[in-house]
Amino acid sequence: MKTFKRIVLALVIIFLVVVVWQNKAFFTQPESVKLNLRVWSTKTPAIPLYVYFLAFFLIGLLVSYFYALTERFKARKVIKGHLETIQKLEEQVKVLKSLTVAEQAGPPKEGEAATPISPESS
Repeated sequence: MKTFKRIVLALVIIFLVVVVWQNKAFFTQPESVKLNLRVWSTKTPAIPLYVYFLAFFLIGLLVSYFYALTERFKARKVIKGHLETIQKLEEQVKVLKSLTVAEQAGPPKEGEAATPISPESS
């Protein structure tokens, strides 16, 4: 599966390089962005289109990164809760194992009080 992913990634990269290379004239053509808001209007200087494509791609990467960052913090909190639960359960297992070891040790010696374990207590 790992090699399959690498092959697909290589094919996608090759495809993108071919598309950009064949449309080099389009991507290097300078364009300006006009913004007209009835009250206020502005116009940017002429910039090649590849700069706009690159800028919007990077903005998308940043937005997805920060969205994933919030999800990562939520997941970390859940994992911390699960680890605490695991630790408590491991402590209970240790206690239960020590009880069974004490029961298997044999009958109590003289002078020690035997404490019977009733079925209702377990």
